[in-house]
Amino acid sequence: MSLKIINLNKFLLAVLIISSGFGFSKSSNYTPKKVCETNKNSKYHARDQIPSYNAPARIDVQAAWDFQISASFIYWQPDMLGLDFGLIDSTDLSQHPNEAVSFHADYYPGFKIMFGTHYNYDNWNTNARYTRFHAKEKETKTPPYWANGLIFDAFGQNTYLSFMQAKWTPKIDYFDLETGRPFYSGQSLVLKPYLSVRGGFSKHVYRLRGTTNNITQEAFFKTKSWFLGPRAAFDINWLLGYSFRFFANSSISLMYQKLKTEYRFTSAFNPLTLTVNLHSKSIQLTPNVDVSPGIGWGSYFDHNNWHLDVYAAYNFIYFWNQNEFMGVEAFRNNRNFHATGDLMLHGFELTMRIDF
Repeated sequence: MSLKIINLNKFLLAVLIISSGFGFSKSSNYTPKKVCETNKNSKYHARDQIPSYNAPARIDVQAAWDFQISASFIYWQPDMLGLDFGLIDSTDLSQHPNEAVSFHADYYPGFKIMFGTHYNYDNWNTNARYTRFHAKEKETKTPPYWANGLIFDAFGQNTYLSFMQAKWTPKIDYFDLETGRPFYSGQSLVLKPYLSVRGGFSKHVYRLRGTTNNITQEAFFKTKSWFLGPRAAFDINWLLGYSFRFFANSSISLMYQKLKTEYRFTSAFNPLTLTVNLHSKSIQLTPNVDVSPGIGWGSYFDHNNWHLDVYAAYNFIYFWNQNEFMGVEAFRNNRNFHATGDLMLHGFELTMRIDF
């Protein structure tokens, strides 16, 4: 009798184990639910996806055009390393050290315009942007009472000037063609990585006038270039509520650049001893970095048929090795010609964008 009870217990235990196995195997056949969706104004919703799927964060108006346009006012200050245009030669270094004379850069206006579109395929978008910035720096200098005079190498190291004037006219026009997909990474963080192409043209004209013994002499430099290359960018938006946000946009480029430089100078101070008429062509790979933090506000209106976005940013733009004027002087001294000084642009940007 006890043996039958033991066998019955073993049988019931085996049935329990097998039943539990079927139960666990059935419960493990699990399909994940939606992890996130787009904002409430969007007609697109994330389908049932694996948990790593990031919901799109595109601006989705109800009209069928899916276009966006924007216009930006920029107010930038240009600066280029190596544009010190004179040296004040002191008569008494113990009381007054020698001083370099350079530009006191001002801010100048420019603009950006952008046209873009959205795609239904995974909510990607493409933008085309054009940036134009032209400036004109001008400085004049006379030596103070404690100096022998002003010196600039183009006029000869032993020639003291009683007056000097310098003009620098930087002009840069460039475009960006970019494709990316904005997405939510959490409820209040929107990210947008994208690939881009940057290309454009630049022109720098540099004129110097020096006077001594009532004789005035001029030197003329000009560099023209075009550039083109790949660009990678990453935008970050922190949503604050009430349609406000903080953002930080950044990008890095590596561009092929071709430069053409002219340098003309015929000395009136020392006739025929410092005559220069130099033309050069060079190529280089130019890195470029942009960083733009700021704050913005955007909202749908007219029953979600339009979306308006207004934002303000401070731009930091850096181009490596743009000063070929320094390269001219290096070539005259040691026949080693290359661009060295970097170009820096920074300033305010105010943008209005409309999606329709």
